[in-house]
Amino acid sequence: MSHQNKEKTQKARKFCQEVQEVAKKYDLPFFVVTDGASATSNNGCIAVKNARDSHIEWEKENGCDPYEDWSRNVKTKN
Repeated sequence: MSHQNKEKTQKARKFCQEVQEVAKKYDLPFFVVTDGASATSNNGCIAVKNARDSHIEWEKENGCDPYEDWSRNVKTKN
């Protein structure tokens, strides 16, 4: 992965983690996808499940690991 792509992926992952923090604050389910990362947290919302299920299929078709857990390696605080 080039330096530019790595930096973009790191920014995308940080963004997703920040979305996760906001969703937790408001106790809301969510699914977010951006160039380089996605994140989800769901408690039974059909719309969120449908969006994530569709993205899983897209990831499989495009050679991505839909179950990769990158969140353990991302720091959101500077």
